[in-house]
Amino acid sequence: MLILSLSGACARKEPPLLTPRKNVKDCISQNKMFGGRIIYHIVQPGDTLYKISRLYNVQLGELIRLNEIKDPSHIFVGQTLKIPRYETPQFIWPVKARISSSFGKRGRNGFHSGIDIPAPKGTPIKAAADGMVVKSGKSLDGYAKYGKIIIIEHTNGVRTLYAHNRVNFVKAGECVRAGDIIGEVGSSGNASGPHLHFEIRKNGRPLNPLKYLP
Repeated sequence: MLILSLSGACARKEPPLLTPRKNVKDCISQNKMFGGRIIYHIVQPGDTLYKISRLYNVQLGELIRLNEIKDPSHIFVGQTLKIPRYETPQFIWPVKARISSSFGKRGRNGFHSGIDIPAPKGTPIKAAADGMVVKSGKSLDGYAKYGKIIIIEHTNGVRTLYAHNRVNFVKAGECVRAGDIIGEVGSSGNASGPHLHFEIRKNGRPLNPLKYLP
């Protein structure tokens, strides 16, 4: 097996933004959100697309679409296949303003799982990284206190949460890119004033956003 590493994205024509996909890797693959890196696999004797997908832990359908393979049962020795390598996403500020409440312990027994960013009502909220919207709505189960929220799934088990929104512009299943306007700052739910409550979680565990924002 020969592997060549190369930075860059594939040359396929990009689909429109906010196109429904099955999962985040599918979404990222279709929109070429590779984090700037793919690798190439040279097909060896005995290789099948299924074996290659298992080797690199990518979905079979993803390989077929990315490489524009018309007949998945026919690949040939020496053929070069593109393999996406998903890395920890690079974040941007969803709203650029001062922070009113930091991540961590709050009071004697409380814990703040994100950061609060005050901003005028109606201020645009940007997607902090490429990914797929997995939740968008108001008073969703487990998030009632947050009012209108958006949750975006990224790669490597990372999700971001945007809460207390005035309005959401995206729906579950839509692809977004870093910088896309996904909603507006508001004060829905339990909020004393307009602000964005922003979280970064990895495999469900809250992380301090300030360690990952530029």
